[in-house]
Amino acid sequence: MPAEIVHIEFKSANFTRTAEFYARLFDWQTEQNGSGSYMKVNGGGVPSGAASSTGWIRADLIQSPGPVAYVAVDDLDKTLQSVEEAGGRILVRSQPFAGGGEVALFADPDGNILGLWRRKAGGGPAAPAAEDGARPAAKPAKPKPAKPAGAAPKKPPKKR
Repeated sequence: MPAEIVHIEFKSANFTRTAEFYARLFDWQTEQNGSGSYMKVNGGGVPSGAASSTGWIRADLIQSPGPVAYVAVDDLDKTLQSVEEAGGRILVRSQPFAGGGEVALFADPDGNILGLWRRKAGGGPAAPAAEDGARPAAKPAKPKPAKPAGAAPKKPPKKR
């Protein structure tokens, strides 16, 4: 079975403004975690019965230029190896995700950032829920587009 996107995160510079906007637009109800770093949609944002979730991360905690979609995988290490073999770049190798396993972040050859999520052994929630503020502890490095195969390395600056 092909891997599925199980979670998507957007960034928000102001949770109050974001919550009011989506409540007014789509009648989405939101809930912030205890640390104030994450806000999730309650009862909306994804198809009914889907094993997916939607939320916002504080803008100052993420360096992705756009939303980050998380794909469920069975073997995080094997998938990260495949990312590198296919020309992608690992940004965050593995971080625990409280109550839901572990996550990793990578950039594809075009610089798009995606997350990988591996469910905790023995079950756990269907997708990252981030109710208690759990996020990867490491802030990913600012993404740089992956170099095309065969690209020439940059020349060092000239000395004056």
